[in-house]
Amino acid sequence: MAEFGSSTSDHSADARLAEQAQSHRELLRGPVEEYRWRLERQARYLGPTQRPPLLAVARERIADLMIDPVRHRELDMDAYLAVREGWPVRFDARRQMFVAERGRHEVWIGPHSAERRLGIIARLAAEGAELEQILLVASVVIAHPPGPGAAVVPPVRARRAESGPSAMPRASGSAG
Repeated sequence: MAEFGSSTSDHSADARLAEQAQSHRELLRGPVEEYRWRLERQARYLGPTQRPPLLAVARERIADLMIDPVRHRELDMDAYLAVREGWPVRFDARRQMFVAERGRHEVWIGPHSAERRLGIIARLAAEGAELEQILLVASVVIAHPPGPGAAVVPPVRARRAESGPSAMPRASGSAG
Protein backbone atom coordinates (compact mmCIF):
# COMPACT_ATOMS: atom_id res chain seq x y z
CA MET A 1 0.00 0.00 0.00
CA ALA A 2 2.88 2.39 0.81
CA GLU A 3 4.24 1.83 -2.68
CA PHE A 4 0.95 3.00 -4.18
CA GLY A 5 1.08 6.17 -2.07
CA SER A 6 4.67 6.68 -3.08
CA SER A 7 3.90 6.36 -6.77
CA THR A 8 0.97 8.75 -6.34
CA SER A 9 3.19 11.33 -4.65
CA ASP A 10 5.82 10.78 -7.36
CA HIS A 11 3.11 11.37 -9.96
CA SER A 12 1.96 14.58 -8.27
CA ALA A 13 5.57 15.77 -7.96
CA ASP A 14 6.10 14.99 -11.66
CA ALA A 15 2.89 16.85 -12.52
CA ARG A 16 3.98 19.85 -10.43
CA LEU A 17 7.39 19.84 -12.11
CA ALA A 18 5.81 19.62 -15.57
CA GLU A 19 3.44 22.48 -14.71
CA GLN A 20 6.29 24.67 -13.45
CA ALA A 21 8.45 23.76 -16.45
CA GLN A 22 5.64 24.94 -18.74
CA SER A 23 5.18 28.13 -16.72
CA HIS A 24 8.94 28.75 -16.84
CA ARG A 25 8.94 28.19 -20.61
CA GLU A 26 6.06 30.66 -21.01
CA LEU A 27 7.95 33.31 -19.03
CA LEU A 28 10.90 32.91 -21.39
CA ARG A 29 8.90 32.66 -24.61
CA GLY A 30 8.97 36.39 -25.42
CA PRO A 31 12.68 36.95 -24.75
CA VAL A 32 13.56 33.70 -26.58
CA GLU A 33 11.51 34.62 -29.66
CA GLU A 34 13.05 38.08 -29.80
CA TYR A 35 16.56 36.61 -29.38
CA ARG A 36 15.98 34.06 -32.14
CA TRP A 37 14.65 36.76 -34.45
CA ARG A 38 17.74 38.96 -33.87
CA LEU A 39 20.08 35.99 -34.26
CA GLU A 40 18.48 34.90 -37.52
CA ARG A 41 18.86 38.44 -38.87
CA GLN A 42 22.54 38.42 -37.89
CA ALA A 43 23.03 34.95 -39.38
CA ARG A 44 21.92 36.21 -42.81
CA TYR A 45 25.20 38.09 -43.07
CA LEU A 46 27.37 35.11 -42.17
CA GLY A 47 28.85 32.59 -44.51
CA PRO A 48 27.27 29.14 -44.89
CA THR A 49 29.93 27.56 -42.64
CA GLN A 50 29.50 30.15 -39.87
CA ARG A 51 25.70 30.10 -39.67
CA PRO A 52 25.06 26.54 -38.34
CA PRO A 53 27.51 26.78 -35.39
CA LEU A 54 26.06 30.13 -34.33
CA LEU A 55 22.51 28.82 -34.38
CA ALA A 56 23.52 25.56 -32.65
CA VAL A 57 25.17 27.45 -29.78
CA ALA A 58 22.07 29.65 -29.47
CA ARG A 59 19.84 26.56 -29.26
CA GLU A 60 22.09 25.10 -26.53
CA ARG A 61 22.03 28.35 -24.55
CA ILE A 62 18.25 28.54 -24.76
CA ALA A 63 17.89 24.88 -23.72
CA ASP A 64 20.14 25.52 -20.69
CA LEU A 65 17.74 28.24 -19.50
CA MET A 66 14.75 25.89 -19.49
CA ILE A 67 13.49 23.48 -16.87
CA ASP A 68 13.71 19.97 -18.27
CA PRO A 69 11.37 17.54 -16.46
CA VAL A 70 13.86 14.72 -16.95
CA ARG A 71 17.12 16.53 -16.21
CA HIS A 72 15.62 18.52 -13.31
CA ARG A 73 13.58 15.68 -11.80
CA GLU A 74 15.08 16.38 -8.36
CA LEU A 75 14.42 20.14 -8.52
CA ASP A 76 13.21 21.49 -5.17
CA MET A 77 10.08 23.34 -6.29
CA ASP A 78 9.80 25.32 -3.05
CA ALA A 79 13.35 26.67 -3.44
CA TYR A 80 12.82 27.45 -7.14
CA LEU A 81 9.54 29.27 -6.47
CA ALA A 82 11.02 31.21 -3.54
CA VAL A 83 13.76 32.56 -5.81
CA ARG A 84 11.39 33.12 -8.76
CA GLU A 85 8.90 35.00 -6.59
CA GLY A 86 11.65 37.12 -5.01
CA TRP A 87 11.30 36.10 -1.38
CA PRO A 88 13.66 38.01 0.95
CA VAL A 89 16.91 36.07 1.20
CA ARG A 90 19.76 36.01 3.68
CA PHE A 91 22.99 34.01 3.58
CA ASP A 92 23.71 31.51 6.35
CA ALA A 93 27.52 31.53 6.51
CA ARG A 94 27.69 28.51 8.81
CA ARG A 95 25.79 26.29 6.36
CA GLN A 96 26.98 28.14 3.24
CA MET A 97 23.42 28.37 1.94
CA PHE A 98 20.84 31.02 1.20
CA VAL A 99 17.68 31.08 3.28
CA ALA A 100 14.54 32.51 1.72
CA GLU A 101 11.97 33.59 4.26
CA ARG A 102 8.29 34.41 4.01
CA GLY A 103 6.62 34.76 7.37
CA ARG A 104 7.66 31.75 9.42
CA HIS A 105 8.35 29.62 6.36
CA GLU A 106 12.06 29.13 5.51
CA VAL A 107 13.42 27.58 2.34
CA TRP A 108 17.10 26.61 2.04
CA ILE A 109 18.73 27.29 -1.32
CA GLY A 110 22.17 26.13 -2.41
CA PRO A 111 24.33 28.94 -3.84
CA HIS A 112 25.14 26.99 -7.01
CA SER A 113 21.87 25.12 -7.19
CA ALA A 114 19.68 24.68 -10.24
CA GLU A 115 16.80 26.07 -8.17
CA ARG A 116 18.62 29.36 -7.63
CA ARG A 117 19.82 29.68 -11.22
CA LEU A 118 16.46 28.77 -12.78
CA GLY A 119 14.54 30.94 -10.29
CA ILE A 120 16.70 33.96 -11.14
CA ILE A 121 16.23 33.27 -14.85
CA ALA A 122 12.45 33.14 -14.43
CA ARG A 123 12.37 36.30 -12.32
CA LEU A 124 14.42 38.22 -14.88
CA ALA A 125 12.17 37.02 -17.70
CA ALA A 126 9.08 38.07 -15.72
CA GLU A 127 10.63 41.54 -15.28
CA GLY A 128 11.10 41.88 -19.04
CA ALA A 129 14.86 41.40 -19.30
CA GLU A 130 16.31 40.62 -22.72
CA LEU A 131 17.68 37.14 -23.25
CA GLU A 132 21.27 38.38 -23.48
CA GLN A 133 20.90 39.86 -19.98
CA ILE A 134 19.36 36.63 -18.71
CA LEU A 135 22.20 34.57 -20.24
CA LEU A 136 24.80 36.84 -18.64
CA VAL A 137 23.24 36.69 -15.19
CA ALA A 138 22.78 32.91 -15.45
CA SER A 139 26.47 32.46 -16.23
CA VAL A 140 27.50 34.78 -13.38
CA VAL A 141 25.31 32.86 -10.92
CA ILE A 142 27.09 29.65 -11.91
CA ALA A 143 30.58 31.17 -11.71
CA HIS A 144 30.06 33.27 -8.58
CA PRO A 145 31.66 32.12 -5.33
CA PRO A 146 29.31 30.36 -2.89
CA GLY A 147 28.78 33.23 -0.48
CA PRO A 148 29.89 36.62 0.78
CA GLY A 149 33.62 36.73 1.43
CA ALA A 150 34.30 33.42 -0.31
CA ALA A 151 37.36 33.23 -2.50
CA VAL A 152 37.03 32.56 -6.19
CA VAL A 153 38.79 29.31 -7.01
CA PRO A 154 40.44 29.43 -10.43
CA PRO A 155 39.49 26.61 -12.78
CA VAL A 156 41.76 23.57 -12.78
CA ARG A 157 43.59 23.26 -16.06
CA ALA A 158 44.31 19.93 -17.65
CA ARG A 159 47.83 18.81 -16.99
CA ARG A 160 50.08 17.63 -19.76
CA ALA A 161 51.19 14.01 -19.89
CA GLU A 162 54.82 15.00 -19.60
CA SER A 163 56.21 16.00 -16.23
CA GLY A 164 59.02 18.16 -15.00
CA PRO A 165 60.04 21.71 -15.80
CA SER A 166 59.58 21.25 -19.56
CA ALA A 167 55.80 20.74 -19.00
CA MET A 168 55.42 24.24 -17.60
CA PRO A 169 55.10 27.15 -20.02
CA ARG A 170 58.06 29.46 -19.92
CA ALA A 171 57.65 33.17 -19.37
CA SER A 172 58.83 35.32 -22.23
CA GLY A 173 60.96 38.40 -21.76
CA SER A 174 64.02 39.00 -19.68
CA ALA A 175 64.44 37.97 -16.10
CA GLY A 176 65.63 40.68 -13.80
